[in-house]
Amino acid sequence: MYSVRPLSVTVADVCFCHWPVDAAALRERVPDWLTVERADGDAWLTAVAHTVRGVQTFGADLRRPAEAVNFRTYVRGPDGQRGVYFLALFSEDPLTSAVGGPTLRLPYREGVLSRRRDEGEFRTRRTLDVDGRRVLDLRYTPAYGETTTAPPDSLAAFLVERQRYYATGPLGDRLVGSIGHDPWPLAGVDADVTEALAAALSFPEPLGEPLVHYSPEAELGLAPPRPVWLD
Repeated sequence: MYSVRPLSVTVADVCFCHWPVDAAALRERVPDWLTVERADGDAWLTAVAHTVRGVQTFGADLRRPAEAVNFRTYVRGPDGQRGVYFLALFSEDPLTSAVGGPTLRLPYREGVLSRRRDEGEFRTRRTLDVDGRRVLDLRYTPAYGETTTAPPDSLAAFLVERQRYYATGPLGDRLVGSIGHDPWPLAGVDADVTEALAAALSFPEPLGEPLVHYSPEAELGLAPPRPVWLD
């Protein structure tokens, strides 16, 4: 783990839902100074639904647990480094949106998020936009047992293991921030995913069924972005 973390975030019950999408259609949503990266011939769009259990900076706990989901795609920066580009983020915590947006230069949106745990291990998550339109419905059952990490150079590693994000500043400046973490612990999951990404968020239509990964918990170290040329 990174020894210096300006912002430490603990996330739990994390579902990664990945869809292959047309790279040319996605290109319109990504700044022209970034290169849309492909795997297995397609660009990819990912929803990361999770519970934020704690946010700390300089040892001070900032907030209570809250539900969140972010939507991202995979890019390379001008220096050729791999990263993610966030297309939209939702959080039920107003403080996260109010502080995280300007500080981390992330595109937070208003929405309604819910998470329910039914009998046994069957869980549901729902995300609606500010107009009440469905963005994401997720029903899943995590598997118990040992966790593994994504093999190097696998599709899973391409989709999960990213430690930087790119953003655009208020004056159009090119920015890069870090997302430090140990390799994601991954477990099996049985999931049913329903999305309305194109209708609610104007994202490209998925080209196939989603690929889902599950992680029980992880700690992330987030650093605010800085100009790319300093990285």
